Amino acid sequence: MGRPDAGSEVTRRRNALAKSAAKHVFLGALSDEAQTAMAHGGGRFQEVAGVGAVAEVLRGKLSRPKKKLHWGETNLGIGLYLARSQGSELICDMADSPATGLVEKGRHLLVACERGDAISEVIASNLAFAFNASLATFPELPKDDRDQWIEDLYLLGESADRGTGLAEMAERARIHLGSLQVDQYATVLWITSGFPWGIATPNTPSTHLRRYPDFGRIVVEGIWSSDPRKSGSRTALLVDPGTVSGSEMQLINRALLVNGTLTHVLRDEGATVHIVDSVVNLLPHDIIVLSSHAGDASGERVTYKFDDLEGKSRQLVVDEAVGFGFDPSSKKVRVTSYHRFHSLDGVSWADQAGKAALPVGTAMLAWEALLREKNGRSAIVRREDIPRVTGSMGVQMSDGVWFFVSHGFSPLAAPLLVNNSCWSWHELSERAMYAGARGYMGSLVPIMGPEAQGICEGVFEKYLGVPLPIALWAAQRGTYGDDRQTYVLVGLPCVSIPPNHEDPTSFMTRSIDEGITRWSELARQTQDPKLKETATRNSEFLAEHLDTFQRTLVRRPIPKNRQPIAFSEKNKGP
Repeated sequence: MGRPDAGSEVTRRRNALAKSAAKHVFLGALSDEAQTAMAHGGGRFQEVAGVGAVAEVLRGKLSRPKKKLHWGETNLGIGLYLARSQGSELICDMADSPATGLVEKGRHLLVACERGDAISEVIASNLAFAFNASLATFPELPKDDRDQWIEDLYLLGESADRGTGLAEMAERARIHLGSLQVDQYATVLWITSGFPWGIATPNTPSTHLRRYPDFGRIVVEGIWSSDPRKSGSRTALLVDPGTVSGSEMQLINRALLVNGTLTHVLRDEGATVHIVDSVVNLLPHDIIVLSSHAGDASGERVTYKFDDLEGKSRQLVVDEAVGFGFDPSSKKVRVTSYHRFHSLDGVSWADQAGKAALPVGTAMLAWEALLREKNGRSAIVRREDIPRVTGSMGVQMSDGVWFFVSHGFSPLAAPLLVNNSCWSWHELSERAMYAGARGYMGSLVPIMGPEAQGICEGVFEKYLGVPLPIALWAAQRGTYGDDRQTYVLVGLPCVSIPPNHEDPTSFMTRSIDEGITRWSELARQTQDPKLKETATRNSEFLAEHLDTFQRTLVRRPIPKNRQPIAFSEKNKGP
């Protein structure tokens, strides 16, 4: 609730609860402010003080287990799954939990959860139970090591032999996983604090979910959006700014048209920063494919000196990358900035112990307020150019670098993003899932044209309709052989590109009409001048797009007999 966009945080959680169709929603261990915000607007919310209160509310509606499984306060995911499997109630009254790290269920899926965050282990347990999957836990990779490993992955792209470097990283990951064996499972879902563990097990199809941020919400919305009746492959956006030779977009476009998907192609000069950003955020696309160059952008290291909220002099050093997008309708340039904190009062931002001794919050709130002031830049005492702002991850468009930052895609779609750009897994996968994507596919290192074409031929043509963990696994084996994974998938194991049997033209027309109405109404009602300007601009953009869409639309019949390729779980082959 301390975030500037706390209202959006509440909304995304309420939306997820609505999609879950839960009969009862209990609010516990929340601040009064959070409790009020979540319950505002109605809904089946009940505030509870503990487990006993929940049991009392559910009396007569659910049967409380008679058997009990005694457990400790750690390893909760495994304990919860064992209790459910045995029909027992989990009682956390032991000094220490059993060290069990595996619950065997179906061999179709293993949910492998990195330990270290109790609520994530519980969510992983719930997810494994829902899929009737096996559940395993493995040791947490310390934060400093995790960040360094991810940085090492990025730096592989600057080396001459990426294949050898990836193999060495995979071996490093296997050593950390220890005795965890996954070969007997058809698919693995890795619940991770950030590292893509699937590269350690290239012989088994895999996908990933991050335990932070919003793990629970992403699971709920991922299940909801994977229902082909809600969203699947009605519409696709293909972005090809012409920055790479031999683009695979023609192949993808052809395959999706056969699939019954309505495709929208932004090509060459039409793929500007402004147009791509507006289309991605405002229009409901079930599939978004990017083919370009990507990577951390160059920028500046900026030193600010200012007084914090308590009047104490502070010095904050921030790495900053800036992107620009020209809007021809308003004749204005939209500026997007990415900040990465470098140090505070001489203490490195990576120094967790050092930061703990500082009053960080008062400094950050004062700095954020400073940026909103017209003369806020007067607090800058030093600037220096730097070749790379770590984590900025920009994608090259025809007129500049696009920094994808979104609080949420169109509410009518949860897209699958396929980013066929160099380094495109880094940072962008997290941002896309946070914004509401149902899946994200990107590369760990720079990729060559033949690689990109081979992967997309497999995913969009040979194995279209197959669950994406298996389709990507098969495509990578066909492209690289048996022991290398350059691409990483994020999302639930059920994410796929199913055959489309809806009328995509009517869907898109209706969606744009609703968007125009929604933004126009917001522009009329709001008293915030910036919000009014944004809402008016979005409404006008959608109106222009609707006119263009209706004038240039080429109608194609939806194939009725399109059937996906069937895969055998036993040998993981087609």
